Amino acid sequence: MGRLEKRTRKPICFLFSEIQTCGAVLSGFELCEALRKLGIECDIYSEYENPELEQFFNIKPIRERRGITITFTPHLPGDYAYVRTQDGRWLNHTEPKICVSEYIKDWIQGDVVIGNGTHERFQNLKLDRFIDVLIEGNDEANKNIEETVKEAKKIGERVVWFGRETRKIDGVSNISSPHLKKIPLLYNHAKIFLKMSKNEGWGRPIAEAMACGCQIINKSGGNQDIKVVSWESVAKKLLKYLCLNPAKAT
Repeated sequence: MGRLEKRTRKPICFLFSEIQTCGAVLSGFELCEALRKLGIECDIYSEYENPELEQFFNIKPIRERRGITITFTPHLPGDYAYVRTQDGRWLNHTEPKICVSEYIKDWIQGDVVIGNGTHERFQNLKLDRFIDVLIEGNDEANKNIEETVKEAKKIGERVVWFGRETRKIDGVSNISSPHLKKIPLLYNHAKIFLKMSKNEGWGRPIAEAMACGCQIINKSGGNQDIKVVSWESVAKKLLKYLCLNPAKAT
């Protein structure tokens, strides 16, 4: 067995600790799924359980790290850091930084841009678009929900807001923690998707809405170069960067 063949057999392990519910975890499961479809042994190491993601992706987190480690938190050492946010604590990473956008790479002086993907469940289903404006985000300062709602009401009458944590706002239908299967339907029923976060490292919901055929109004700060890209292509870029399975990572 040659050196190259041995390298292709090295497993990849994504490390999670304090991050439990943000988009980074969802992206981690999606990327793990894509790597497995390419025939790469890939696992998620986690100190907590997320039943919805585990069931949806059929991926049960392991409790023992092995192979090449890519960490999503500042408190777990790894071979690489996959940086997805502008949060300053991510700068504690000393290992090579794999970034989701040129914006993040420039901001933290990262090493390479691999990007984020858009899952195959997001596609235009040609449904009736009865939602005038769809907005997304948790009820937190960076998501700029109050200003987003004001702008949305100028555009259309029926405004729907979904996110992990939402609250009642006059004239807005709010949906908290919708199931993964329901989110593509929300995009497919919406005419316009409006995003006005104060800052975004990549903005995955924008790409998801684009894939579902929404008209996009993106007034977010930060990265604006958002494209609909498959997780398989992201996985191939990652493998190429890690010098693993180069035959498939072209």
